[in-house]
Amino acid sequence: MPINKINLTKIFKSLENKYYTIIKLPEIFPLYKTGSDLDIFCFDIDDFAKNILVILQKNIDDNLYVEMNRMDGQMYIDVMEHDKIHFRFDLYDRLPIYYNVNIKEGFFSAVIENSIIKQLNDLKVKIPSKIDEVILRYIEYHEWYVQRPDKIKHIHYIEDQIKNNGVDVNNFFDKLHFYIDLPKLSENRKVSKFESLRYLKYLFSLFKKVFFIVKNRGFISTIKTVKSKYKK
Repeated sequence: MPINKINLTKIFKSLENKYYTIIKLPEIFPLYKTGSDLDIFCFDIDDFAKNILVILQKNIDDNLYVEMNRMDGQMYIDVMEHDKIHFRFDLYDRLPIYYNVNIKEGFFSAVIENSIIKQLNDLKVKIPSKIDEVILRYIEYHEWYVQRPDKIKHIHYIEDQIKNNGVDVNNFFDKLHFYIDLPKLSENRKVSKFESLRYLKYLFSLFKKVFFIVKNRGFISTIKTVKSKYKK
């Protein structure tokens, strides 16, 4: 059930002049559910965290306390209640590590710089552009689907955005292709320029084929087709 023990409105009003973007903004925001979190991309993770902590210290409920965990490229600000996470701010100053897809580092900056303003009554928050949001959801689907089949929800979201919310499928594939990096080659394996070129051409051809299927059959049908081919 949505609650409001943490004043997220006050926190994000204090951050209006900062460079950041909230990934997958919940529909109930600025309310939230106990145990939930916010994933946030920002350029200066320490400065951003300091702003959050200043507001929390002044407005936090007496039954809550704060714990922090700093890692390379990431920081958790956990608001705790009875030794359990009541709410988490999950801050990133670079892309998370992906094991099943290589994304160029420039995508992180592009997501923040191209973010748009979402007006929520008297509060303005920054979220990814439509095209960046669908790319992020596709990446998460691709990364986690084997372990988490429920991630198919991201494909449903992408399909809905293309059909009903003005996301251009050409722009989606163009930008996705631009930010997908080639797999890292083993240092012991020498690959000629011609082999690399052939692989690039293969990628271009693959994206064109996928685009054609999506355009004619839709996203869900495309994913099912790719999965069936892969299983063979």
